[in-house]
Amino acid sequence: MAESSGEFAPWLGVFETLRVVNGVPLFLAPHQAELKRAMDALGLTSDFDFVKAGAALPPLSGRWRWLVTPEGTRTFFSEETFPPDVPITLSTSSVRIGSGNWDARFKTISYLTHIQAWKTGSTSEVVLLNEHGNIASGARANIFWRLGDLLFTPSHESGCRQGIVRSFVLMQRSVRQGHFPPRALQEADEIFLTNSIKGIVSVNQWEGRSLRLFSIADKLREEYEAEIAAQIGGRRPKACSPERQP
Repeated sequence: MAESSGEFAPWLGVFETLRVVNGVPLFLAPHQAELKRAMDALGLTSDFDFVKAGAALPPLSGRWRWLVTPEGTRTFFSEETFPPDVPITLSTSSVRIGSGNWDARFKTISYLTHIQAWKTGSTSEVVLLNEHGNIASGARANIFWRLGDLLFTPSHESGCRQGIVRSFVLMQRSVRQGHFPPRALQEADEIFLTNSIKGIVSVNQWEGRSLRLFSIADKLREEYEAEIAAQIGGRRPKACSPERQP
């Protein structure tokens, strides 16, 4: 008879992924707050000292991932070189996300819906719609768009993560949050994505429609890079301007 291995709960775990620059984990406190929010929702606890662990990181740049499960807390650092981001093409996934689902609103280890959408998409990133047919998020990012002088993003209740870079944008600009159909993207003058590793990435094509104006995203990238420079001690990371061709 096989030995019992305890309760098998492959869904029960949360994670955060931080970008590290020269040994400095970016937005550490906001990541801790977001991790706690997810742990509270799933009934998890952790007494791990992330600040102490962050101070012990090697003086390298890369990706630092935190993982909390009922068995404990683990962290993993991998050195990576992040190439300059260029504008990407975006399309709509046929995969749907539940707006109230934990795996939509939090970074849970039950991540299959997002990965399925990304892997089966026809473009490098895709938009997920929720059960009501409204925009929720990208497969691996949050989404913003501009129409005229107005900036929009789906509300957390639509089925997106709060997001560290998303929260940064919300602090820098007045943004209308709500429940929006995909036609809002077809009417947009500008679309961009946010996540903790890539920062702010412009979209130059949506469902066959070319976009060439990145005015808000360009300014936000400058502000984001300035914030990173402040966090790593004033050493401004090398900025690269995205290409303008679709």
